[in-house]
Amino acid sequence: MAVFEYLALDASGAERVGHVEAPDERAAALQLREAKVFVLSIRDPAAAGRDETGIGRFSPQRYLSTSQGDLVFLFRQLALMLRAGHTVVQALEANREMAVKYQLRRALGRMRDMIEDGGSLSRALAAEKGVFPPMVPKLIEAGESSGEIDSIFERLADDIERRLDIKRQLLTALTYPSLVFMVSVGVTVALVGWVIPRFAVFLSSRGKELPGVTRFLLDLADWFQDWGFTFGGTLALLIFAILAAYTTTAGKRVVDNLLLRVPVIGPTLRSAALGQASSMLSMQLRSGITLLQSLTIAAGVIGNQAFADAFTRAGERILGGEPMSIALRMPVIPALMRHMAAIGERSGELDTVMQSLGDYYRKDLQNRVKVMAAWVEPVMILVVGGMVGTVYLAFFSAALAVSTK
Repeated sequence: MAVFEYLALDASGAERVGHVEAPDERAAALQLREAKVFVLSIRDPAAAGRDETGIGRFSPQRYLSTSQGDLVFLFRQLALMLRAGHTVVQALEANREMAVKYQLRRALGRMRDMIEDGGSLSRALAAEKGVFPPMVPKLIEAGESSGEIDSIFERLADDIERRLDIKRQLLTALTYPSLVFMVSVGVTVALVGWVIPRFAVFLSSRGKELPGVTRFLLDLADWFQDWGFTFGGTLALLIFAILAAYTTTAGKRVVDNLLLRVPVIGPTLRSAALGQASSMLSMQLRSGITLLQSLTIAAGVIGNQAFADAFTRAGERILGGEPMSIALRMPVIPALMRHMAAIGERSGELDTVMQSLGDYYRKDLQNRVKVMAAWVEPVMILVVGGMVGTVYLAFFSAALAVSTK
């Protein structure tokens, strides 16, 4: 039997340091978990130092930043290892060795060192702002008090994975039409800018009058030759100005509010934002975080500034004594969310109601994405067909003019 030193948190969240006898580290961790303490680290003072392994063969992927997919894998592995009786330090070290990307690998190493020096997992996560969203350390802090940190990691992985699935669906739906559109634009530009002008010169030399549609495309090509750089530069500056404004809070607020008013796009963005916000509120309330803190975290994490402002104002109203169902009375918040909040307040199960609301908005978003995908392809075919058809009409009209005497 070996004697292990441990650092743990008791039910009240206070740190405890002591020794435990067990055959190995895993058995020691299980013994402490049965005593209802949350183990931060265990080590054998007689054991040799940690073996630091190299990263292995070179791969360009290792220099990329940590993605959402990396976080899903990490959170699932941490949940699995903690549930199996590993300590936090052991779980972090194991995932550090498995991590492919340097950024995540270094972050896990720093977190491991901080916890071994007596810090908590939530503080270690909060120190890695470039890797983990602000919501993660807050949820883990609540999990450290409740002892359900493995469940919270599992919920975080599920939430990120659901959002990634919806993004994949949207990208898949838009990839093919976008490629077809770009190829069609390239063909149109080649025909209008190179083929038809040469036909026009040939027709002029034969004394033939150009057909109306051919004349229109030639005039359009001439206009782009004279003003194309000015038009392109102005458009590029406009796009740059919008993107630059979007990096500021005020600019993001204006753009997001305008997008919510666009048909088809607005309702889709609304369902995405409300689905994310409802799930986040449910997860945080279930983890023991107060409603005011939950709204503040949701406002800081949610992507749409219009809804972030609404949740911030709702938090201020709740702080002033208003119930959530009243505090959410704002134009951007739909009546459904206010009514569901009222039901949750009356029943005392606001977390469950918010989870149901999040599921509803996620399904609504999936349906909207499917409808959008179903509409995008035929609309794109009509647009592309109109462009190419007009060019070919001009081309064959010119060819017909040549063949007539």
